[in-house]
Amino acid sequence: MIWLDVAIAIFVAIASFFGASFLSTAWRKLKRTEPSTQAIAALLPGYDCGLCGHSDCRAYAAAIDKEKADPALCIPGGARLEALLRAQLAERPGDPRAVAKHAVVRCGGRKDAAVDDFPYDGRPSCRSAVEQYGGPKRCKEGCLGFGSCAAACPVGAIRVTLGLAVVNPDRCTGCGLCAASCPTGVIDLIPRGQSWYVACSSQRDPEARSRDCSAACSACGDCSEASLHSEFSIAGGLAKENPDAQSGHWEEIAERCPKACIVLAGKEKKRSSPFPSNGR
Repeated sequence: MIWLDVAIAIFVAIASFFGASFLSTAWRKLKRTEPSTQAIAALLPGYDCGLCGHSDCRAYAAAIDKEKADPALCIPGGARLEALLRAQLAERPGDPRAVAKHAVVRCGGRKDAAVDDFPYDGRPSCRSAVEQYGGPKRCKEGCLGFGSCAAACPVGAIRVTLGLAVVNPDRCTGCGLCAASCPTGVIDLIPRGQSWYVACSSQRDPEARSRDCSAACSACGDCSEASLHSEFSIAGGLAKENPDAQSGHWEEIAERCPKACIVLAGKEKKRSSPFPSNGR
């Protein structure tokens, strides 16, 4: 039975080697974890469920600490944990994740409002479309409507309706991946407590942009005149909301906008009057 003793000895030696290697690696990994990552990991529930998209809670903590990961991805922790994580990130000067935000699309150029510059039959990708003379729409600063932002959203908070991306603020975590994927920069992140915003981004002359899109801001100034608490102003020929304004009259002001450019987050923009024929 000498061969059996030899086999057992070899097995024990191999097991000891791999066990020691595993423990050594785990210890080095634990030892390398920085205090800032440990502080974040201490807030996480420790379920290691992977629902956040990372292998375990420690990996998620490291991603938040070092990779600017979204602090709103822990489903078991919910809103309470998100608030705790953002409060901790607020101790870092200038970290934008300290404030909860959600995405909005600053455009109202649906297919029935925005005039096309040329027919586009290429790859249905915003990045590909913008490489063709800035995209098929005459307004080169608007939403292209091919859904690259929807594909980039990890929580399915964006859909495309009539050639325009629409964000569900209740589902959006404000991670910013949609904004990073948008080649025209039409997606903006605003504070989660802000509900009303201006759905137009064009920096061109108001008359020119109005000819190309019936939903474009005309800079008429009606919203500014109705803003008793500085809710809206006209800057650079474009209406702009003031998120710090203390007012209960946002909806009343929005109703005065002839182009329906003032939009409530999560609500699709009202359709403007039909755009006049361009002779094509």
